[in-house]
Parts: sequence; C-alpha cells; structure tokens
Amino acid sequence: MKKFILLSFVGVFTFACVDFNRDHLLQKVAKMDQHLLDLERKLKDERMNDVSAIKLKTMQTELRIKQNLYLDTIDMALAKKLDAYKVMRRSIKPMLQQYLKVREGIKEEKRVLKQLRKDIKEGRGERNRYAEYIRFERQKVQQLSTLTTEYLRTKEQFFEDYASMYSPIEAFSYTLLQKKQNR
Repeated sequence: MKKFILLSFVGVFTFACVDFNRDHLLQKVAKMDQHLLDLERKLKDERMNDVSAIKLKTMQTELRIKQNLYLDTIDMALAKKLDAYKVMRRSIKPMLQQYLKVREGIKEEKRVLKQLRKDIKEGRGERNRYAEYIRFERQKVQQLSTLTTEYLRTKEQFFEDYASMYSPIEAFSYTLLQKKQNR
C-alpha cells in the first residue's frame, strides 16, 4: 500500500511538473507570436499601395528624359541627379521583393508556431525536444525581425529619395519635351 501511495504521489508530481513546463513553453510560443504580430503591424503602410503607380510614373519620366535630352556635354550636378534618380527608380523592385519575403516569412512562421502550440498542448511529438524547437523558432523570429528592420530602413530611404527627386526631375523632363516641341 505504501508503494502504491508513493508511486501515485510521484506520478502526480511528475504530471504537475509537465503541466508547469507545458505552460512555460506555451508562454514562450505566445511571446514569439506576439512579436510576429508586432512585425506585421510595422509592415503595414498605405504608401505601399501606390508603389506600382510610382514605378510607372518614374519610368515614364526617365523615358521622357532619354528621348528628349540631346547634349554633347552635361552638367556634372545634373548628371549626378539623374544617376541618383535612376538608382532610386531601380530600387523599387528589390524593395518589393524584400517586402514579399518578409511578409511570407511572417505568415509561414505564424503557421509553424500555431502547429508547435498545438503539439505542446496535446503533448504530441518528442516532448523532450520542445525547448529545442522553441529555440530554433525564436532564431527564425529574430531573423524575421532583422529582415523587417532592414526592409523598413530601405522603404523609408526610398520614399525620402522619391519625395526629394521626383518633382524636380519630372519638371526637368517636361522642359526637355517642350524644348523639343518648340524646335
């Protein structure tokens, strides 16, 4: 009888520790999930809806300049502005690729964390490796955080460059067009 009571006590104690560990692991997963939600919020920017229109406008402006600029020599300051404009325009595609990569990475990680949470709750898989899985997923979340920060920096730089360069270069392209038409 004493052995039965002792085994019962050990069994109850073991399951209590497992539940405590399970709750701790679930808290870690919830924390990572919250971090992903924060990253998702940071990605939302209404200006990104206009990027395709911006790309089209910048390409049209560059084309107007190419078709209407006839100089044997060019002012160095103008050349630098035109070159910076071209770099800004070409940065749109990599910026969008970065955006899609981060967005898809967050979606995928949310699916993985959801499955991990479900496995922990139901006690499926190798329970002794849950902490290892959580460490691995935490590293992936950290990578996504780094990619998001880099994307946000790139996006802000693009919109700064666009705001400062587009209007003067567009006006310059229209002056070239008018000069050509007046010839």
